[in-house]
Amino acid sequence: MPVGRQHLRRLGFVTVAIAVAIPISGVMPSALASRPPTPAQIQSMKERANTLSARLTRDQNIVAVASEQYDEYVIILGQDKVKLHRTERALARLRNQVAQAILNLRSAAVEAYMTDNGAAAQLAVLQGSVNDSGSIAAYAGTVSDTLRSAEHQLQNTKSRVAADVAAQAAETRTAAADVQKATDARDAAVTATAQIEAILHQVKGQLAAMIVERQRALAAAAAARARRIELARERAQALAAARLRQAQEAAAAAAKAVTPADPGGHAGGLPPVSPGGSGAGARAVAAAESFIGVPYVWGGASRSGVDCSGLTMLAWAAAGVQLEHGATAQYDESQLVPQSQIRPGDLLFYHFANDGGFPITHVAMYVGSGPYGSQTIIQAAQTGTNVGFYPMYWVGFVAVGRP
Repeated sequence: MPVGRQHLRRLGFVTVAIAVAIPISGVMPSALASRPPTPAQIQSMKERANTLSARLTRDQNIVAVASEQYDEYVIILGQDKVKLHRTERALARLRNQVAQAILNLRSAAVEAYMTDNGAAAQLAVLQGSVNDSGSIAAYAGTVSDTLRSAEHQLQNTKSRVAADVAAQAAETRTAAADVQKATDARDAAVTATAQIEAILHQVKGQLAAMIVERQRALAAAAAARARRIELARERAQALAAARLRQAQEAAAAAAKAVTPADPGGHAGGLPPVSPGGSGAGARAVAAAESFIGVPYVWGGASRSGVDCSGLTMLAWAAAGVQLEHGATAQYDESQLVPQSQIRPGDLLFYHFANDGGFPITHVAMYVGSGPYGSQTIIQAAQTGTNVGFYPMYWVGFVAVGRP
């Protein structure tokens, strides 16, 4: 059901004000920078898109209200036009009725004057005091007054109807003006909505481009990190290979120095040690030997793979001593002892040529009695090998340490 005319007119004015007041400047996003966008920039663009989406929703509501008001005003204008048409037709009919009534009154008055018995009786009464012409004139005056009174009443009625027509026409013009205002409000809201939609579309496009660019930058950084890790792994493998060659050369030289008369053979090596030893060192050796056959894994410290310091860390942890995972760190954590006092479980620290700036780059554990007699050590040598026994070697040797 249509709402009241005054209520609609007030709503129409408010709609126009809202539509015109919608700001559309200052929301255009800046061009993407040449550098990859930062997360803060992407978040800022997301917030801008959310703000525009909220404004678009508000503008769409304004369009809906304006459209509804327009429809209501059109209905009222149609109703006013129908009323005006009916009033104009009623006025035309009344005019015809007035004209016909005046004619009928005049004809009836003349006929009554000519035939009415009362008039004849009045004429007879008047014969004694006035002449016939005077009586006739007096009666005719009375009839004329009656006609004028009836005509005046009819004219008043016609004037009232004409005033109604004028008022209805004014109301129709007002309704037409309201329709025009509602049209302007609706068009303004539609225009504002289209502008916000265009800006939001552009912002979303740039946001998508920023996200893609950010993903590309992250992928490139990840690829660079992977390449650095790969290069580090290759360098570590090359270093381990060099150490293995040095160890093999040292083992071969040590094997030649050992004679049957001196199976402990400490010419340039270590003095004989009682098999197995005792205490924490023996427990550490037993724990290290339990890893024999486990593959070398750079940075590893588990049953699925260990590196040199990972093996010694886990072995001494089984003996109740906590060490850091790193050859240099274990060197710092150990008490240095003379070679003549070496015991099973002691650590042998090395630094090979081209190993870089770290003072210690490899660690092995002294066994004391094994496949190579008192020259036996256990170690995780390099990538591609498994934990196993090796003969003592002195190339790159730095010191003996006891955790």
